[in-house]
Amino acid sequence: MITDVVEDRLLITSDIHLGSFSCHAGGPFTRFFEFACTNGFNICINGDGIDVLHTTLGHITREVSRLLSNLKHILRTQTQIYYVIGNHDIVLEHFLSDWGSVRLLPFLNVTSGNLRIRVEHGHLYDPFFMKHPDLQSALTRFMGIFLHMKPHWYSWHNTFRKIRYRKPEAVQSERSKDGSLIIPGQNPAFIQAADELARRGFDYVVMGHTHAPGMFDLTGGKKYVNTGSWFRRPHYVKIENGTLELKPWNG
Repeated sequence: MITDVVEDRLLITSDIHLGSFSCHAGGPFTRFFEFACTNGFNICINGDGIDVLHTTLGHITREVSRLLSNLKHILRTQTQIYYVIGNHDIVLEHFLSDWGSVRLLPFLNVTSGNLRIRVEHGHLYDPFFMKHPDLQSALTRFMGIFLHMKPHWYSWHNTFRKIRYRKPEAVQSERSKDGSLIIPGQNPAFIQAADELARRGFDYVVMGHTHAPGMFDLTGGKKYVNTGSWFRRPHYVKIENGTLELKPWNG
């Protein structure tokens, strides 16, 4: 399995949650694919591209079939797709391998120009997920049933996060009394994990999972980047010839 790649032109996004009852990203995501292919970018889906927890077999089958039908007219044969496994699509771990132009991976290390970039979904740094995986799975499935009845209630996620971690995510990183890195509006566990990864020689650490987009300072001028989710305001990372930008997707 090859997890180290060199890329001059790569787009990274995450948390499309295709098939979820409360996320309807099929059309916009098709246009994102078209944008990437038209402009000669390879693509990295950084986890939770499909959602096997907040769905039913019939629903996700229809959604995925519709997307694949649209993509077959867009996707260029030379386009490389990297698919990093998340928690809502963790079943795909059984298929970690190269499938033609699609590469399923646990993480991805990207070199572009002088930049080294680590790409992980981020769920392995979620304290609740790691301590109580069975309970997490049960609660997630329960929420899937609940959201099937009231999809608009998904907004509780961002509200809860902002209350718990107080300040909005636009505020830059700070240090706690013990010296550990914190970013108001973000769960400290993800920031500390990103900081540790950056210390291993990465200039940028790109994650998803939290559904909170932003770019923040880490130790030594390194950066933590989160691409948010496709529930409301999707973002993507644009890597081009050794430069990296976080951009909103408005397509």
